[in-house]
Amino acid sequence: MAKEWYLMNTNHDTVSGYESEDFDNLAQDAFAEALQSSLGIDVEICNYDLSQREHKRVIVQGNIQDTKLNSLVRRMLSPIGTCKAGQYVFYKDRYWLVVGLVDNNGVYEKAIMVLCNYLLTWKNSSGAIIQRWVSASSASQYNNGEISDKFIFVRSDQLMVLTPNDDECLLIPHKQRFIMDMRCKIYEKGFTPETTVDTSKQLITYELTRMDNVIYSYQDSGHSEFMAYQDEQHETDGYYVIDGKGYWLCDTPDIKNDDKIQVLSCSIDCDEPIIYSGLEPSVFISKFYDSKGNETDITPQWEINCDFVDSLSVEYVGNSICISVDNNKLINKSFELSLFADGYERATITVKIKAFM
Repeated sequence: MAKEWYLMNTNHDTVSGYESEDFDNLAQDAFAEALQSSLGIDVEICNYDLSQREHKRVIVQGNIQDTKLNSLVRRMLSPIGTCKAGQYVFYKDRYWLVVGLVDNNGVYEKAIMVLCNYLLTWKNSSGAIIQRWVSASSASQYNNGEISDKFIFVRSDQLMVLTPNDDECLLIPHKQRFIMDMRCKIYEKGFTPETTVDTSKQLITYELTRMDNVIYSYQDSGHSEFMAYQDEQHETDGYYVIDGKGYWLCDTPDIKNDDKIQVLSCSIDCDEPIIYSGLEPSVFISKFYDSKGNETDITPQWEINCDFVDSLSVEYVGNSICISVDNNKLINKSFELSLFADGYERATITVKIKAFM
């Protein structure tokens, strides 16, 4: 018999004759085949700040539930080594947080994940804006971490908030305040591009009163939980635009009063704010600056305010606007040229039309 007839290379023992060994050898391969059937679904496994995303094929169980609370939990079966506690799963256009220790049975691993229902935003002690998807639920029946031996609170408005256990979440200080209010999305619909700060809206704010960062730690993974108690809104709680993006922020005691949020600015650069009738177009260049005063690349929006705008020849080139005029009747007239963008304070200059001498 030819030597090539024999199976020379294999990952499994094919000649032992024991069914148990055959099952062990092919267990994960069989699960991989099941993932390619209609049972499998594509998801993304994400790290704590969503900067790393990996596509995976998994099986999600518990999609159809009979109770409200159970509808917020899913069980995910996946190839061994797919995820850990504290990671996110992007499943059906929603973020889910993996909670509990992820373990396997030699065939697949099982993870429990809970629905994230709010994008929590706060400013850390260094002044950086931090955002994490969290799972918030009512915790009025639990102790909020505030000791009281004189009064009995029949019910208080407090939340249990589940987060990843990354450094930023673990370092959230006691008494940190957050805005947790779904009306923020409605408020933003009424903002204009010029809106950079708004502290006039009624908001629901919470204060961290108790942190549990050890109970659900599994050495190489885990998640943390904290209790947040509803407090009174402060005058500085509201909407702030920072580096061109809007955030809902509370004042934080760890940040000095002189470290206030800066309103972003822009300017219009030109040789001189003059257009000569009948000559080449005058060029006006947009410049935008971040919170540190450095120039940043932002798509400009221009506006010309006058009653003879139809007589002007206007051309948009990159971050510039080129304006010319060929009408002697407009000599000695002027118009306002404005530059703006979402989250930036409007800049306006007066441009005069002159005759070339």
